[in-house]
Amino acid sequence: MSKIDVELVGRKLIIRKNTARYSDKNIEEIDIDSLKLGKRYKSLIKITNDEDKNKVLFIQGVDPLTEEENNSYDGEEDNTEYNEEKEIDYMHSEVNENNVKNDENDESDENDEGIEEQTIQKKQYVVFVYSEGAKIKYAYYKWTEDKAYKEFLKIRYKLLGLSINKKRVKIKVLAYMVNKYHIEYEELKFYLDGELGIPCKLREYTKKPSKFKAIRDGNIYKFNFNTEDIISDQSTINGTVRFSVNIDGNEINYKIAKKKKGINKRYYYSPMKGTYVNEFAIHMRRTSNGNLIFVKRLKEPIEDTLKFKILESKFVSNIMYYLGKICMKFRNRKINLFYEKFSSKAEEGAYDLFLLFQTHKNTKNYFIIDENADDYKIIKGNPGVVKKYSFKYYWVIYNATNCIATESPSHLNIIRSNNGILRRAFADKKFIFLQHGVTYLKCQGKNSTFNNGKEGEVSWIVAGSEKEKDAIVEMLKVNEKQVLKTGLPIFSKIDYKHIDKDSEDIVTIMLTWKPYEEQLYNFEESTYYQYTVEIYNMLEKYIDKEKINIVPHPKVLELLNTTNMKESVWQGKISDILKKTKILITDYSSVCYNAFYQGAGVVFFQPDLQKFEEENGKLVPNDDEYIGYRTFSIQELEMLIKYAINDGKIDLDIIRTKEFEEMYETINEFSDGKNIDRIYQELLDLGII
Repeated sequence: MSKIDVELVGRKLIIRKNTARYSDKNIEEIDIDSLKLGKRYKSLIKITNDEDKNKVLFIQGVDPLTEEENNSYDGEEDNTEYNEEKEIDYMHSEVNENNVKNDENDESDENDEGIEEQTIQKKQYVVFVYSEGAKIKYAYYKWTEDKAYKEFLKIRYKLLGLSINKKRVKIKVLAYMVNKYHIEYEELKFYLDGELGIPCKLREYTKKPSKFKAIRDGNIYKFNFNTEDIISDQSTINGTVRFSVNIDGNEINYKIAKKKKGINKRYYYSPMKGTYVNEFAIHMRRTSNGNLIFVKRLKEPIEDTLKFKILESKFVSNIMYYLGKICMKFRNRKINLFYEKFSSKAEEGAYDLFLLFQTHKNTKNYFIIDENADDYKIIKGNPGVVKKYSFKYYWVIYNATNCIATESPSHLNIIRSNNGILRRAFADKKFIFLQHGVTYLKCQGKNSTFNNGKEGEVSWIVAGSEKEKDAIVEMLKVNEKQVLKTGLPIFSKIDYKHIDKDSEDIVTIMLTWKPYEEQLYNFEESTYYQYTVEIYNMLEKYIDKEKINIVPHPKVLELLNTTNMKESVWQGKISDILKKTKILITDYSSVCYNAFYQGAGVVFFQPDLQKFEEENGKLVPNDDEYIGYRTFSIQELEMLIKYAINDGKIDLDIIRTKEFEEMYETINEFSDGKNIDRIYQELLDLGII
C-alpha cells in the first residue's frame, strides 16, 4: 500500500509517495521561498489510499527570510491569517480557507497597569501540507504553529452562563470539536487562568453539526472552580479563559469569547461578574476582542471600609449611573474631571491646567485626588478639589463629560476595579490624554491601553513634536486631528537645562518594570531586580554610594529595603530626584526625556533588548535617534561610566553630547515652559471649555 511522506530539508519541501514501484512522478520538491505567503498550492501527487485522505500530513515552523530579503520580498503578504474570533460561536459559518481575516489576539491591554497572558510574538512562519480527499495541498504562511493546528482542529462553542461567588466560579458552555482532518491530540483542558485547568473531553465531528444537533447531542459542559484553588495558584493577574490541547508536544489554546454586536468595545472592560474572597478581589471581564479574562488581585485597604461598600454597591452605583445619564442629557454646562497617576498626585501639570479651566464659568471643573496624598494637603483649600472615594467624588464622575488627565481613566478609581458600573461610566466620557511621558521609546501599539477600542481610548492626545505625533498616529491608529502638538504639561513644571557641569554629581538608576515578569512572586528572580543590583554594585566603584539613587518599582521597593542598597532607595517624588540627577541610567523608560530636558545625561542599559521587543513590540527610536549612549551588557556600561566619572566627579560633556541635544530637540520641540498654555488654548478652540 502506498504512503505519503513529507519532510523539510533546508528550504526545500519534499512530498513523496512511497510505493513498491519507484517513479520520479511520486516525488515533488518545492522551494518554499518561491511560494507566495498565504497562497495554497496543489501538489502534482495524488493520494490513492483511504488512510492518507483528509489528513494533516505535515506542520513545521520555519525561520523567515533574512530581514533584508524579507523587506525586498515581492511575494504576496499573508492576508489570510487565521482568525480565532471565528471560533467564538458555534452559530458562526465555516471559515473559507481563502477568506480568513487577520488574527487580532488579545494583548496586554492595561499597559504598565497589568498584562494579559498573551504578548507580542516574533514574526513566525509555518509550512503545512494536508489532503482534501485525494488532493494534496501545501502552503507557506506567516503564522505560528498553533494557528496552523487551529486551522485543522476547530473548537466551536457558545458561552451559556457565568457566575462568581465566594465559594466558586461556574462557567457553562456549549462546545464541540470539528476534526475533519483527524488530528491526534491529548490533554484537553478548560482553563480559568494561566494555571488552573480542568481536564475535559469534547464530542468530535468531521463537519459542523446543525444548531439543533449540537444541542440534542448534549454538548453542554459545566466547569466549576473553587475559589480556594483560585487564590492559591501562581497565575498572572489577568488570565485568559480557554480550552487547551496538546498536539505533538505543542500547547494549542482556544480562547473563550463573548461578543455583542453594536456595543462600545470599551464596555468590555467592565467586569461581568465579580466578588471578594479573603484578601483578594476577583472578576471576569473581556478584552476589546471579547475574549474572557479572569482577573485576580489583592484588595486595596479602602475596599474593606463600610463607606466604600455602600457607595460602590451595585444598587447605589446603578442609581448614580442612570441619574448621571439623565443630568448629562438635560445639562448645558460641561463637567471636566482632572487627575494624575492613581489620583494621588498634583505634579504633572494636570492640576495647573485645571486652575486655568477654573477661570471660565462655562464649565464645571474638578480635580480628583486621594486625601492621603502629600499634594492633597497643599491643594485641598481649592473648592474644585474633590476627595477620592467621597460621595461628591462618585457624583461628579457619573456626571462628568470629559476626563482630562496624565493617566488612563482607570486611575480615577482602583486599578482593575470590580465595579463594572463605574468602569462603564468611564467609557461614556471623552478622554483627553495629557501624557505623563514622551511617547517616543516603548512601543504603544496594540499592547497599549490607549489604543482604539481599549479602556483608555483617547479622544485627543497631546504631543511634543511632529516626530512624536507621527509615532502616536501610527501606533495608536488615531487621526492626526486627534493629536495636539503643544508639548506635554510636565515640561511646564520643570526648569530647562538647569543641571550643568557644576551641579551635584548624582546618578539615578530607574529601570522599567517588565510586564512579562508580573507573574513572579519572588521578585529576586526578576531581571528588574537583578539588573538594578548589578548596576548599583558597579557604580559603587566610581562614585560614593550616597550619590547613587535607585527609583524602584513598588513591587521591589520592600525587597530593596532589605539589602545593603537600602540607603540609596529613593523614597520621595520622582520629580524631586530628577531635579538633581546628573546621569540617569534607564532601559526603556520615557523618564529619560524628562531628565535630559533638565540638563542631565542619559545612558541606556538594554541587555534584554531582544526579549523586551519580542514581548512589547519594537522600540520607537531608530538606532540613530537615541538621546544617550546605549549599552547592552554590564561590561559596556562600566566602560562608559569609568570614562565619564573620575575621582567621583561626573564629566557631563562625555555623556551629554551636542549630537544627543540636537536629536532631543527633534523629539521634544518645546522648551519655553508654555506647554500648559498651549494645551489650554487648543482645548478652548475645541470647545472642551
